[in-house]
Parts: sequence; structure tokens; C-alpha cells
Amino acid sequence: MRRSNLVFGTILLSMVVLAALVGTFWTPHDPQAISGPRIQPPSPAHWLGTDGGGFDILSRLMTGARLVLLIGLLSVGTAAAVGIPAGIVAGMSRGWPGRIIARGADILYGFPALLLAILFAAALGGSTWTALMAIALSSIPAFVRIARAATLQVMGQAYVEAARLSGIPRRHIARRHILPNIAPVLGVQASVSVGIAILAEAGLSYLGLASGSDDPTWGRMLREAQDQLFSAPMVAFWPGMAIAVATMGCNLLGDGLRDLLDPRLRELT
Repeated sequence: MRRSNLVFGTILLSMVVLAALVGTFWTPHDPQAISGPRIQPPSPAHWLGTDGGGFDILSRLMTGARLVLLIGLLSVGTAAAVGIPAGIVAGMSRGWPGRIIARGADILYGFPALLLAILFAAALGGSTWTALMAIALSSIPAFVRIARAATLQVMGQAYVEAARLSGIPRRHIARRHILPNIAPVLGVQASVSVGIAILAEAGLSYLGLASGSDDPTWGRMLREAQDQLFSAPMVAFWPGMAIAVATMGCNLLGDGLRDLLDPRLRELT
């Protein structure tokens, strides 16, 4: 099935988005208030049960989905807004500007999201914005490299060379010829990067670097459930499953978009 990845990825992400949207306006219980006895199994009152603090797991998952999507989309959007123009400039420049941008992206690759989050947390304190800045900065090099490589490929086309020799300004060439042709590969990278950002946010939340002490994030839920991992494994199962569903949905969507938009990868029918 040529578009199975696209369909499955869309379904999984739709579940996460729906949970976030519904959780914005309604949750079965207050996610920050004790709603029942500790570690209760699923019941009509608590559809997924309660955790070690007596909080409703479903309510906290729905609230966490909103924060996960916020950090994932904003961090990747920020990285794309910085990395794509920089990559296009690097690909269109034949001299030192392109080399400086490329080397700067290589240097930034040496600072993963975890290290940046630790540095920001030491200076500013752990918060949602700390995680967002760390994930955004660590995602910029991927967009720079992909945009630069795709721009170099398009710049080698005859019609782009003709436009350049005819005296058309570079900004017009970038807007009319470069960006429309590299948009599909950038869309695939954005989808995959959102999945990476969601996974990174979960890891930072687990370490206490991504949110306040009262925010019910999926990573924090995993950390709080580690003491009951053997006595009540389902408490850790649900946030772990939520992270897996969101990450897998983004990766499958990216693979599906690549198969759909890249003619070299399409199956022959």
C-alpha cells in the first residue's frame, strides 16, 4: 500500500491533536487536583485509572498533549524560520557567506537539546520556554543542511541558471524558483522534526528541565510512575504509549509525505 504510512501517521497524529483540543476545553477531572484513591484500575469514574498521587491519568494525558504539541510545533517552526532562509542563502552563495553558514550549522550540531536545556536551565531555570529554546536551537542545523543541499540541486537546473544570467535578483530567484521546488523535502523534514521534538520534550520533562513542577507533561508522568513500575506498570504504560503514538505518527507522516512527493520513491502501479 503506497500511502499506508501517510494514512496511519495522519490517524495517529489526529488522535493526539484531538486529545489536545478536547483537553483545552474539557477533561474528566481537574488534572492538577487529587480525584480519587491512589493507583486505581480503569473504571467508569476514571477511564484510565489514577496514578500514584491520586490524579486522573486520562485528564493529565489530555492536558499534556496540548503542551507537547505546543513545544513541538513552536520549536520546529522557529527552527524552520531560521534554518530554511539560512540554508537557501548558503546554497545560493558561492563564496564565504555560504561556508560560514555551513560551518556554523556544523558547530551547532555539537550542542544537542539536552546540553542546551541544561545550560539554559542553569541560567534561566527549568521551564517550558527553556525546553522550547533548546529544542529549537538543536533543530536548526538539520533545516540548514537540507535546505542548502536542496538549493544546490535546484541551482544546477538550466532555468535557474538562465534566470540568474538574465539579471533577476537573487531574492526573486529564491522566492519563485528555489523555495517552491524544495518545499516538499522541507515539509518531510518538518514532520520528522516534530516527532524528534516531542521525544526530546519528554526526555527533558523526565529530567525536570522542561516545565514547572505542577505541569502534567508526559515525561513528568513517566518519572512519577517509575516507583510503581513493577507494582502498577499501567501507570507508566499510558504516558509511554502517548509518547510512542505521537512520535510514530510524525515519523509515519514524514515517510508517507516522502513517498508521495518524491517521484523516485513511488511504487510503480
